[in-house]
Amino acid sequence: MEIEKNIDDELRAEAQEKGEIATKILDALVFNKFGGIEYSMVIRKNRNTSYPNQKGKLYNPFYFEFDVVVDVDKTFESSPTYDKNYGDYIYEISEHIENALQYVALQGYMEEPIFNFVNDDLVEIEIYKLQNKLVLYLQSRYKGLSYDSIRDADIFYSFYKGEGWRPYMRVEFVGHIPEEKEYFSCGELYDIMKDLFDRSPLSLSYDSEDFTCGN
Repeated sequence: MEIEKNIDDELRAEAQEKGEIATKILDALVFNKFGGIEYSMVIRKNRNTSYPNQKGKLYNPFYFEFDVVVDVDKTFESSPTYDKNYGDYIYEISEHIENALQYVALQGYMEEPIFNFVNDDLVEIEIYKLQNKLVLYLQSRYKGLSYDSIRDADIFYSFYKGEGWRPYMRVEFVGHIPEEKEYFSCGELYDIMKDLFDRSPLSLSYDSEDFTCGN
């Protein structure tokens, strides 16, 4: 636990006390699962204390900022360290934090967690393989379509690691129609990318989302 330096001495004792209570219950109920989930907590000064929150109450003078480590390998079925229970648990980690803090009436001090994604090499290798299959398929099906044209049209797969209330991960389809010639329509490009994705091991662990042609 760390306390931000700009918290004045008057609040520091209260912040220290509440922070120690929070970390004690979180260590016991939330972050001791699956051999230990890494996290850090910083207590920061709240600069909105003179304004009411959505419930009409004044903000607390400080808040808890959590940085939670997400092990991507453990969410990927093809990984030797895959653990379905871990994947389900880490997806709802914010709820687990909030529920634990409710036991000591500190849930109001919680801010949206920050997620630090680690061990994503296996997933990125599969993304690379998928991209190669896509390029080879497009070039074999559409004569004259060059690698440069595919690159210039920004046609690729991307692994998205989300920020927000949940550490949501997905595979995104990106791309536009090549400018020099309309080899295929936007719908055809999506169908090709979706079909290749559905036949890859990534589809067993992650959703996909279409961002082709500005979608």
